[in-house]
Amino acid sequence: MLFDAVFIGLPRGFGAVDVSRGVSVESTFAGEIEVIVLKSGREVTRVTRPLRNTPLGPVIKFKRRLWRLSGLTIDLDHQPVEDEEQQIEEAAEEPSEMVADADDGLQDAVIHAGRDERLFVDAGPGTGKTFVACSRVAGLINDGLPASRIWIISFTRTAVQEIRNRIATYLNDPSDASAVRIATLDSHAWAIQSGFSADAKLTGSHEDSIEATLRQVSSDEGVLEYLQRVRHLIVDEGQDIVGKRATLVLAIIDRLDDECGVTVFADEAQAIYGFTEDSDVIEGAGTVFIDELRSRSFAERQLKQIHRTSDPGLLEIFTKVRRRVLDRRVATAKRSSDVRSEIQRLASAQIGPTKNLDLGALPDGSLVLLRQRFDVLQTSSFNTGVPHRLRMSGLPPRIYPWIGRLLWDHVDRRLVRSAFNQLWSERLVPLSPIISADAAWELLFEAAGDSQNVIDLHRLRSVLGRSSPPTLFTSPEYGDAGPIIGTIHASKGREAEDVCLFLPPVPEETNGQSDEEIRVMFVGATRAKRSLSVGDSPSRQSGNSDGRAWKRLAGGKLQVEIGRTGDLEPEGLVGTAAFSEAGALAAQNIILTSPVMTGMFAAAIGDLDWKLALRTEEKVRIAVFSEKVKSDLGDIATRCQSFPPPNYLSHVRSTGLRTMVIRPDDPDLDGLHEPWRSSGILFAPMLTGFGWTKFRGAAND
Repeated sequence: MLFDAVFIGLPRGFGAVDVSRGVSVESTFAGEIEVIVLKSGREVTRVTRPLRNTPLGPVIKFKRRLWRLSGLTIDLDHQPVEDEEQQIEEAAEEPSEMVADADDGLQDAVIHAGRDERLFVDAGPGTGKTFVACSRVAGLINDGLPASRIWIISFTRTAVQEIRNRIATYLNDPSDASAVRIATLDSHAWAIQSGFSADAKLTGSHEDSIEATLRQVSSDEGVLEYLQRVRHLIVDEGQDIVGKRATLVLAIIDRLDDECGVTVFADEAQAIYGFTEDSDVIEGAGTVFIDELRSRSFAERQLKQIHRTSDPGLLEIFTKVRRRVLDRRVATAKRSSDVRSEIQRLASAQIGPTKNLDLGALPDGSLVLLRQRFDVLQTSSFNTGVPHRLRMSGLPPRIYPWIGRLLWDHVDRRLVRSAFNQLWSERLVPLSPIISADAAWELLFEAAGDSQNVIDLHRLRSVLGRSSPPTLFTSPEYGDAGPIIGTIHASKGREAEDVCLFLPPVPEETNGQSDEEIRVMFVGATRAKRSLSVGDSPSRQSGNSDGRAWKRLAGGKLQVEIGRTGDLEPEGLVGTAAFSEAGALAAQNIILTSPVMTGMFAAAIGDLDWKLALRTEEKVRIAVFSEKVKSDLGDIATRCQSFPPPNYLSHVRSTGLRTMVIRPDDPDLDGLHEPWRSSGILFAPMLTGFGWTKFRGAAND
């Protein structure tokens, strides 16, 4: 993804360079810094630029001129570096033993390529993809290409806003960044489908949307005209665009105007999405996007210099081990063994099995990586007393609790600024929220502003009630603080100072999946910036029911994942069938005031069509699980050939609080108590981990 950013920070000795003229000028690049641009004594913008250390002093380039730095500022009222500029540029182009100098030329070859060029950029982890991609976009805009004519296909929703913010820092006019069309492929597909089809519906799977869009791209003249207005397309993570998605992106490229440039970033050593977190083969993953690009005569470029780390062992993993990963001349089994051994040899420490991991001993922000979701949940359950966060698929969006605290009982359609200020003062100020009142208002206004001092809450609910609400309103991980435990797949494109990687078990047989497992190990190892510790994951013995992890134990016992998207629905939290009005209010109050709870249990209730009602240790009902939970338990029983299915769950836990938002057109609102029927905003516990149960009729141990 576009997050393999170069180091940001000042090098040693910054500001202590003796400036002198008449010397042989050499230029070295020392990473990126954020610089304040001054004019007439006032800040006019902030930009992020590569820092150049020279005997003339530290300099950056802004608006095609070189400027000396004073602290972290440049002053446009001062003279730019004039006669020295050519010297610096020429010195930067001279051959050097420094790999950084050679790499700067490779980066520039992409950044400054013609707007109509079609490039395939081979960029390994940590080689500065973000800097190069965002600089390329900014350069095109600064040179006069309309920002609205540039499309970026991002691999994840999390990346979209971060990329946009990064581009803004590189632009002469930062406001231009808002016009760049940055979205995931699914979002781009929906925009095409909804814009050119009266039959477009939000219902149906993502795959249905991709297929429908592919038909439109292939045959609709209106779509053709729309696509031919694009003047540059950037595609991120090309190696992971597979199957129907690869076919769609290729169809889009083929329909672009001949003068439209395309830049694709990819790393074949990180292609890990032919299989999912739980080893399911992705249907129709046969189309190889990168091979198809090569057949379309894309010019190939490469980024080489590693900016993410300076640790010798990690550098060897990023470079030599990567070459081993890609060496198809070596048999898969041999490569797998070699890559595993090299990662273990080059790691900072060996940490044994997951059950020995003590999250409390890790710094905040550390990243713990495992292959399967089951292993993530199990490792989390071993550390229930330590605050931590989860990063994996299948979890519901965690909309920040401050939104619920502010608006859960606001039944009017509009919220004026004065009412907002009062609510904020009464409900949020005593809690020292993570966001200021002004920042919160700006966020709400951006999503649903009706006029300067009014928020349209129906519009806000339409935005936040989506299955994937905007990332600005959601936490990046499932939790607030502590180390992050996640799958390797979900952590691709992310990085951390310290990483604990639990290597997956050695594959029992050699096949296409075994080859991908080599790349999974490599992706996990290259998330580290400072230190990599390596351990071993347990053998794969878990099951999967429509994405829900479970494991059968001796004596008919069963561990079942609880807390997936859809396990709790509004009617199970404040619905008229599940609660009296007073009961719903009491349940919401418990969820709000006791966000962290352990020892909860759930049992099937006949009056609720045998859905499972969730209760606290004090036996107070706080929720009723959805039909999906009951259905999955039935499916697991069928797979285990044990009937009837379990009708209770113990050891259920909540790790925090989240807000749930219901769209104003959702028919389920009619089944809710007030004020939630009108407000459409309520609280939900962050359920994580495993519930324990036992097949009825199973013998005791």
